[in-house]
Amino acid sequence: MECKPHGGDLALIRPHYYTVPVSCWRRPAVIRLAVLTDLHNNLYGSLIKALELEAPDLILIAGDMVNRPTGLTPPRFTRGYGCAAKLAARWPVYYAPGNHESTWEAAGKYAADYRQFRRALEKKGVVFLNNDSASLGDEDNPLTISGLALGKEQFTHHRGQRKAPSADEIREILGPPRPFQILLAHHPAYLQAYAEWGADLVLSGHYHGGQGRLPFAGGVIGPGFELFPPYTKGLYREGGTQMIVSAGMGTHTIPLRVFNPREIPIIDLVGK
Repeated sequence: MECKPHGGDLALIRPHYYTVPVSCWRRPAVIRLAVLTDLHNNLYGSLIKALELEAPDLILIAGDMVNRPTGLTPPRFTRGYGCAAKLAARWPVYYAPGNHESTWEAAGKYAADYRQFRRALEKKGVVFLNNDSASLGDEDNPLTISGLALGKEQFTHHRGQRKAPSADEIREILGPPRPFQILLAHHPAYLQAYAEWGADLVLSGHYHGGQGRLPFAGGVIGPGFELFPPYTKGLYREGGTQMIVSAGMGTHTIPLRVFNPREIPIIDLVGK
């Protein structure tokens, strides 16, 4: 992993660079991915410029571009919508839900608003992967992107009550993995299940980098207020599966980021 912060107004957004070899590709090729997570309806005027400097081939959104409705507030999504629409005007965009999209979709009072949000972005060219897959590439250089919509029971803030998905459950939802298999799964805690299912590369967020970060200790706190949770930021491995977790772009509820810059993972898939 390598970080090269931009200068000037772009310094708020730091790209982190990764190279992922793809052994199943038969032709030499490089596909550059830019991964966005956890915008949470915040607005960053320099985001498009930062992405233009990186020249990605695909934009992959791993959830929480919006803020879910609560008992006191309606969903907040206008900035998230505007951002995704601008992205789709420049690049192919694949969007998998996080817990905020899934909660919004399940909220009876506001479910129609979510359907309208999704239809409007689909008209702009955004491809939603809500327990669905998209096959790109060809027979020589295959690439499949799948989006897993985890349920509320996988996101509960009480760790002891959280229900981990199994590889069999993921297989029932998405079918068997395909080469080269990318999985957009917002919650990184279930790396073992993602690996057992057969993902080659998992892209996640959710932890916001641990809100704050300490040298050698990593992320400090998770959404369930657990201290020093695993998988808060960076590259992790489980068998033949790699998982890249983004510290994300925004904040919600607790507007706190300490030694924890907003980031965009930039991933080069490199065929032999």
